[in-house]
Amino acid sequence: MPKNGISAEALRANSELLERLKVSKLNSLKLDDVRPFSTQDPTLEPRAVQLMHYIVSFALKEGQKVSARVGNKRYEWNGQIGACAGGGSLGDWFNDLPSPECLQAVSAGVLARVNALNKVVVVSMRGPGDLVALHDKVPAETRSRERNTGTGEATKIESFAACNAPGGPRQATSDCGWTARYVGQCVAQRSGDSGPRKVTLKLNSAHASSSPVFVRVCAGIHGCNHVDYDAADPRSRYIKHIKSDTLDGPGDTVDFLCPANGPAGAGIVDETSSTPEQVGYFSVMLSERNFAVDVKFENAVGEGVRYPAKEVELFRYREGGFYGNIFDSNPGGARPDGVLFDKQYACYGEDWSQGMANLADRLCALPASDAAAQCFVHEPKPCSPFNGNPGACARSAGDRRSIYTPCDEAGANWKYPVTVYLNHPCDLRSDAGCSSFKPWLIDRSLK
Repeated sequence: MPKNGISAEALRANSELLERLKVSKLNSLKLDDVRPFSTQDPTLEPRAVQLMHYIVSFALKEGQKVSARVGNKRYEWNGQIGACAGGGSLGDWFNDLPSPECLQAVSAGVLARVNALNKVVVVSMRGPGDLVALHDKVPAETRSRERNTGTGEATKIESFAACNAPGGPRQATSDCGWTARYVGQCVAQRSGDSGPRKVTLKLNSAHASSSPVFVRVCAGIHGCNHVDYDAADPRSRYIKHIKSDTLDGPGDTVDFLCPANGPAGAGIVDETSSTPEQVGYFSVMLSERNFAVDVKFENAVGEGVRYPAKEVELFRYREGGFYGNIFDSNPGGARPDGVLFDKQYACYGEDWSQGMANLADRLCALPASDAAAQCFVHEPKPCSPFNGNPGACARSAGDRRSIYTPCDEAGANWKYPVTVYLNHPCDLRSDAGCSSFKPWLIDRSLK
């Protein structure tokens, strides 16, 4: 799953690198004469490395790599999404020069992952056609959103680190040696229920050993420890333990109450239903490293439980759209710390009562009033018509896969915006309550 975590500084400080990329094939990229790689600047080089990571991961597919050598130092970046990996209408940037359409799509993918709050957050990115493939199952996250101050990488959750003794966890309450499985969806409560609903998961028959399998269930899309983080720790907002148990063999079950941590409204699981329901998300961890061994849903069909759940089911909050061309954008001198400069744009979705407040926090780490004066060069607009504003983009007809495309800005028609969906509306916010978000109901206006 793609993560949101590139700094705005990486876009402002690397105009020379972006100029080189738009006239280069990625399979023969030369960087030894491009600053800051050529100068090995200790402040700027990490930002260039970060920018390359996000560009290559969006442009190329898994298994493709971009390598470059500067002096005695070798760099390598891996593909992930494959927007310009060949076989499609955007061309093959690995073997050929990038097409204008490829540069536009990659620009949108990079802008959609800018985060001024120094977090690394999982997002669902969607675009026209098959620009970004949606996953049928989502792995439980093994790292927190917060970065390690020493490495700059997202911090690994302790239970996924190796144990001091060889092997996996020795008991269900151990906080080391676990392996992530997937994220599931459940209905926490429907209108008329007397209380929270129970979920039952059963160990599948792939486990042939006589030894037990330890299972841990966590609230949300992240794995967890047996002991939760202290309330003062920001990780405690989204990493929570539900249950740790021992499964003695195939057919043994683990029961837990569905967490009420997803959206509430009518028709969330069954879009034809008018019954109000509260959805929840949970993630599964196992002591068993063989991925053929997993749990499966045990309850009756129609109860709203999906395990593994699809990406489209787990990411339902439409944040907004991102579009433009980072490869042909000059930050200029009018606002040296600005974002969305030159040919870079963003718009906010209709699920927000104060969309500017959301993007100001996410892109500038500032209140909306300060961001308009100090940060945004192009102030974000509503994506769709809102309070008399015609909106920057058209919204595609559809249901939970609805996207913004095309988008018009500065006389240009941007055909490859990236629409971002979140698992929780506060995911890209500094305030835990994200007060600018409307009480969420599924949008039935597209039917």
